[in-house]
Amino acid sequence: MEWTMDKSLKLSRICVTVFSVMLAALCVTGPWFWKMVLYRESVVWLYMIVTYCSAIPAALVLFCLHRLLKNIAQEDVFCEENVQYLRVMSWCCITAGAVYFLAGFFDWYLFVFCVAAAFVGLMLRVVKNVFAQALVIKAENDYTI
Repeated sequence: MEWTMDKSLKLSRICVTVFSVMLAALCVTGPWFWKMVLYRESVVWLYMIVTYCSAIPAALVLFCLHRLLKNIAQEDVFCEENVQYLRVMSWCCITAGAVYFLAGFFDWYLFVFCVAAAFVGLMLRVVKNVFAQALVIKAENDYTI
């Protein structure tokens, strides 16, 4: 079986859908989930706050990913809309990183998520800058005879 661009896009869209369902399930079952998973009852409240504070940026990232993949499937890769999606996703990751950073003072494990979210936010900023530069080059090439 050969791996194609269409199969990769389809897998990515399936993953975005699965993560969206998982996020919704976590938001609905949060109190029960954290009481079941955590070994310390004293930090359940913290994980509930972190879950609901980071759910909004996470949902926005998943929405932007869905729209970005839709544009890529339509072969509209280097457009201003995709640059905006990447910008929003990077700020959402940085926002989630800030939530994890603050929560890390109560449970140090969350500092790991802070670093991971900030790193992904940085990577998205770099990709956004590459897309923005590619958009400028594409515009220049469109005017070249």
